Order: sequence, then C-alpha cells, then structure tokens
Amino acid sequence: MVRLHLFEWEDQVWFPASLRTAMTSYLVAAYGITPLPALWAERLAGLMRRNEAGDIVDLGSGSGGPIPLVVKELGKRGFRVRVTLTDLFPHSNAPLFDRDKQDSIGYWPEPVDAAKVPSNLRGIRTMFASFHHLPPPGAQEVLRDAFEHRQTICIFEASSRAPAAIASMLLVPILVLLLTPKIRGVSWVQIVFTYLVPILPLLIFWDGLVSQLRTYSVGELEELTRGLQSPDYRWEIGLIQVPRMPTGLPYVIGKGYGNPEPIR
Repeated sequence: MVRLHLFEWEDQVWFPASLRTAMTSYLVAAYGITPLPALWAERLAGLMRRNEAGDIVDLGSGSGGPIPLVVKELGKRGFRVRVTLTDLFPHSNAPLFDRDKQDSIGYWPEPVDAAKVPSNLRGIRTMFASFHHLPPPGAQEVLRDAFEHRQTICIFEASSRAPAAIASMLLVPILVLLLTPKIRGVSWVQIVFTYLVPILPLLIFWDGLVSQLRTYSVGELEELTRGLQSPDYRWEIGLIQVPRMPTGLPYVIGKGYGNPEPIR
C-alpha cells in the first residue's frame, strides 16, 4: 500500500489545545495497556550501560507521550536515565529540565527542531510514534542530523500500513469510551467531548487511521538512510514483533561508534 501523507487534526496549528491535550492523554492511557513501552525499553537497554545514569533526548515530545512508561520499564531492567523532552513548541505546563537532577524527566525550555538539534543536547535521541508526521524530506533531515553528528537515534512507531493494522482502527472509538476513565487527571473537556458530545472518539479514530497510512515501511526507511552511510555509523531497520498483533511495527536505530556524550 502506498504511503499517504493525509491531514491529521493534531498537526494543525489552529486546532484547540484542549482537544489536542485530550487526544494525547488518551494515547498515553492506550500505551499503558500494550506491551509497547516494555518492547521499546528493551531496544533502548541494548544501547545503554546498566547502573549508570544515561541521557535521552526525546524529539517532538508534545505532552510527553509514552516516555514515563518507557522510563519505568528501563528502571525495572536496572537502567537509570535522565530524559530531556524537546519540541518545536515546548509544552508550557510540563516540568523544566534540571541539569543537576538524575532519574528525571523534564522539558527543554527553548524550541528544538528535530532536524537541527543544538550541540549542547547530547544523548540517545528518541522519537516515539511521531516519525510518521514528517514528510520524506523532513524525515531524512532528522536522520541526517543524527548521522552527521554521530549521535545515536532510536525511532519507534506504534502504527503500520499493514491491512490488519489499518482495519484495527475500527475498534478505536470503542476503546476511547472504555479507556477514558483510566486517564490520570481526566479533564472535563475529556468527559464532555467523549460521552456527551462524542467528538473525541471520531477525532482520535481519524488521526489514528491517518497515522497508519502515513507510517513508513521498512523499505522506505531503508531508502531514507541510503545516502547516510559511513564505516563509523550503523543503521538497524526492521519490525518489532508485538504479541497478539498480526503485524510488526517499524523501527530505526542509528548508532555511531563510541558513547554519546552527556548533556552539559
């Protein structure tokens, strides 16, 4: 199936922030009932040293997504991390990054373009379920920036263009109704626009469907990295197999020789 870069509500600058927050809050709850955070943590653990604090620079973080769940899974495996969340439009209500605090998650206060990461932000770069938002030129520039600066980057998707994955989106409106009560600190906007005026189930269904259709295949990811080759940098591209799912989810890991330097 051909990749289609269609319209998503959450991508629109004019889209109401309250509805965007409600949609991302649902996604966090949805990640919590899947094995994805544990599977992503397992891949990250292979790039880190046990019992040593490591730095993660998350790109395009939005409201944080599954990062707290991934950090929890890393902790179970004996890995300590300090996560710097970044975004072109930093989340104003999130705790700010603290240079001196270990085992923490905080927001970098300045705007960060994922294709032009500042040199003082060093660590394992991550993108969780967001790479498909980028058209091919932008996606390649994100990979190129990590490659040219020899920084490790891990890109994980929670979607796939496989027919079974696309068909599974029909269940999303029902899941929104079931999972909304599980959202921590659920807002009145979430309740009203889920149950009284059921706009959110439809918005989340549409964006979920489009996310599947936008997701890069393994072959397309290989094409994006084809011109980014060097003896001292290695790309790993494949599918993460998820229990009870009929299709794997694509991922990209780029790694230079040597360890990423910590944030200074």
